[in-house]
Amino acid sequence: MRRRRDFLRTAFGASIAGLAGCPSQSGDGSSGADTDDGSDGDTATTTDATATPASIEARPPRWTTGEKYGVATVPDHAAADPSRVWATFTAGAVTEVRFPRIDLMNLRTLEFLVVDTVAGETWRTHDTDRTSDDGVERSTTLASEDGLLYEQTATPTDGDWSLAVEWVTDPAREALVGSVSFDGSDRHDLYAVARTACSHSAGADVGRRAGEDGAYTLAAWDGEANDSQHVVLDDDGDPYAVALGLACAGGFDRASALSDDDGQRLLQTGELVDGEAADGVVTLAGRVLSGPGETTLAMGFATDRDGDAATETAVAAAEADYGATRTTYLDAWRDYLDELEIPDSASDGDLSTQYRVAAMTLAAVEDKTYLGAGIASPSVPWGAAVGAINPSDYGYNFVWARDLYQSFTALRAMGDVAGARRATEYVFEYQQDDSGFVPQNTFLDGRTRWGGEQLDEIAFPLVMAYQLRERHDIGFADASYDFAQIRASANYVANSGPATAQERWEEESGYSPSTIAAEIAGLTAAASLAAAEGDRDAALRWLATADDWARNVEDWCATTTGTDEHTTTPYYVRVSDDADPDDGADRPLANGGPTLDERNVIDAGFLELVRLGVVPADDPTVENSVAVVDDTIRVDTPNGPAWYRYNGDGYGEPESGEPWQSDGQGRLWPIFTGERGEYELRRGDSTTDLAPENLLTAMANFANEGRMIPEQVWDREDPTEYGWQFGEGTGSATPLSWSMAQFVRLAHGIDAGAPVETPAVVAERFGRERPQPSLSVPDLPTRTEESPLTYEVTTDAAEVIVHADGRTQRFEVTDGTATVEAPLSGIRTTVTTVAVDDTGELVEAGLSMDRQSVTYAGE
Repeated sequence: MRRRRDFLRTAFGASIAGLAGCPSQSGDGSSGADTDDGSDGDTATTTDATATPASIEARPPRWTTGEKYGVATVPDHAAADPSRVWATFTAGAVTEVRFPRIDLMNLRTLEFLVVDTVAGETWRTHDTDRTSDDGVERSTTLASEDGLLYEQTATPTDGDWSLAVEWVTDPAREALVGSVSFDGSDRHDLYAVARTACSHSAGADVGRRAGEDGAYTLAAWDGEANDSQHVVLDDDGDPYAVALGLACAGGFDRASALSDDDGQRLLQTGELVDGEAADGVVTLAGRVLSGPGETTLAMGFATDRDGDAATETAVAAAEADYGATRTTYLDAWRDYLDELEIPDSASDGDLSTQYRVAAMTLAAVEDKTYLGAGIASPSVPWGAAVGAINPSDYGYNFVWARDLYQSFTALRAMGDVAGARRATEYVFEYQQDDSGFVPQNTFLDGRTRWGGEQLDEIAFPLVMAYQLRERHDIGFADASYDFAQIRASANYVANSGPATAQERWEEESGYSPSTIAAEIAGLTAAASLAAAEGDRDAALRWLATADDWARNVEDWCATTTGTDEHTTTPYYVRVSDDADPDDGADRPLANGGPTLDERNVIDAGFLELVRLGVVPADDPTVENSVAVVDDTIRVDTPNGPAWYRYNGDGYGEPESGEPWQSDGQGRLWPIFTGERGEYELRRGDSTTDLAPENLLTAMANFANEGRMIPEQVWDREDPTEYGWQFGEGTGSATPLSWSMAQFVRLAHGIDAGAPVETPAVVAERFGRERPQPSLSVPDLPTRTEESPLTYEVTTDAAEVIVHADGRTQRFEVTDGTATVEAPLSGIRTTVTTVAVDDTGELVEAGLSMDRQSVTYAGE
């Protein structure tokens, strides 16, 4: 262990920066990472309204940490009129309340401020800065195992008050509702403080106070200044213009709409300046209680800058019977849970709670306008360093087909087949283009956000469609996609692979074992679908391509020479740039990482070959690679074993623990603990610490107090100013949908005794060797004016299939030869020649393939 950690410290010594899935830096001059939004200093004790706290300077507001302890919404995705409100919770605050879509944030924080009107002391419930002890103890915990119901508490370490707020989203209204219980003295005032960011930006809001003295309401809406900058658009391509209202039962007896400076002054000094209106960076503040008591607080929403409608919704939600609202909310979640298949491996104690929360979170992160669009995480990772002034493409509020595939595997396994189907239909309806291409990620409406080519993201939806048909009898007649769309993506993968422009960490090009595993699985799944549709020639071509890549993946991606650091050969490298993993090519790592011999860049992506059924777990090269991985990127934490993405990763907090801003170090990812558990299921003889059951427990241990499993956990015992704990979550994306899905999937795999992700046709095809016909194809000209191109092949197979220029043709073999004609057009044509011994059973067919590219120079 010591040698491994010493190596990691050496490899991570350079200053490196993150890229994959990186939170957008908004370009508003808001770099820096000292607080959640750069505007909050130490708690002040003065009530002098003329005092100007030192932190009230021209520093733009920011979002909040990606460390969320919970998410709330109503599971009414199939309803005709769903409640389109989502909320997330961080330490002592509600964050980023989302409306009318899950990707559209309208709030930085909603927190509470306690003011001792005699002593002049103030306490904030929001933990804005992990570097200081502000004298408040906080918690955000699950209030019921039957739903995503969270309670936030706060109490001073040296004081005489306590606060508890339970939160639900209103099933009957577009509102967030909190049941507030405050235990203090008559000298304590309790304020609700909302720092708005309507329609994804905090720089151009309009805030207003309404009502009469003693019964005020508050509202804010997105000003018109941002309309030309918005990136989240409606079906007509127009920007949303969200309004929010803030109300409590009976009204606020004191309330103000505040400018940025006055809002900061309130939070630091407890002085509420009287304000009827504010523009720009807006804070809404209202006194909820003066002295001990109970009440209901609500935040309502509307579109079209309709502050009146938003306020009316808030008032109605606040005045309604909270107990009834709570019951209806929980009943909706109980109904959802009743339909799930909870595995025995997670049926008791903490694992049961973790399973239920993971399952519900996967359901919660699906949008209700674009059904099936499950976002990667309802968070802005390291948002404390991300400016919130201008509308931008913030955080993980987008759809990656890869992450959606991971959610799909869990949804399907746990019995939410409708959710799995919606996810699959979403990819084909909104993300895929006519060529079969699926971009790196998209906005919910399908517009390309980052357009990189990642072939696993194009291949995985083919597996999704296959699994729905094979395991749940949902075919093309039952779905919104058709076989033509399967053909388009399968052809795209077959023509473009096996090398990819970006592998699964969105950073490197070349021959990636994880990407090739997905390509093989996708093409094999597509071949099964094609055969069922009667397109035997396409099926055989795709299957022959998958065969060829499965036979060659080790040659392309596993080094036989190793290096002085890794001598257990052969072993898989993370990515080979040119299909020669022994050439010692320099690999300048993305994210500002070091330049390393590609044989020294280690990750566990090759385990996808095992999990997807392409390579057996006891394959010697796999076993060697596992040993190299454990020696290089494994760390044993107090919560269990964990792994880095790869050595040299720069996507994570720097050594100080401050938020990542392009100069960090990747930390440990819980998903790899789950992936390793699935590999150990295949092995069947795991050591105690790597037993799948123990790794499932480790994943649950990585979750925070709200049962959210993060993207990354801290990787060392060394203390930091920011207080991260060894084996506990960081400020990265929390919850990460992939992490929650991996927990669910491993739990079901333990019950099944094998990974539940594996497509049956892949396991059957590659579970044993089959006879392979001979095939000899001459070197085709790299450039020709001839079309069709005529050439002769030699084979002991009965038939030859040739695919070129979008056409597939069969040619008979006579006396061991076949003369074929390949049509050419355009600039570059891939000519694929397949020798076929067709047994009638697709998975038994003997196939060999040759693929060459020809440039057509004719008219």
